[in-house]
Amino acid sequence: MAQSFDFNEVVENFKKVVSTQFFCFDGRMNKRDFWMYFIPAFILGIIPFVGWLIGLILLLPTLGATARRLHDIGKTGWLNILWIICPPIGPIVLIVLCIKDGDKEANAYGEAPAAPAAPAE
Repeated sequence: MAQSFDFNEVVENFKKVVSTQFFCFDGRMNKRDFWMYFIPAFILGIIPFVGWLIGLILLLPTLGATARRLHDIGKTGWLNILWIICPPIGPIVLIVLCIKDGDKEANAYGEAPAAPAAPAE
């Protein structure tokens, strides 16, 4: 069953990642929180004329979120280097890795992140 996303929830998650987790590369991030950050960041980054500036501002939060997401699947955050060393293939590999479900139990990077609350019916 697909989960719905409330616009306010997406905005709050984005603000949390950019403000309080700006330079956080340890711990884990669940798949839902990652995509609620990454998709708006990507959209903002492709805005004509100012996208490069937004992309630069969001570089560290995005690297941190991706590292935490990789930790959630039991991989090292250093795989972020794939964006740089393999430009055509690296981003695709990272996106595929970030799509995977996270480890249900604790792994070398910490306890499993809390599951998002079920939407009210």
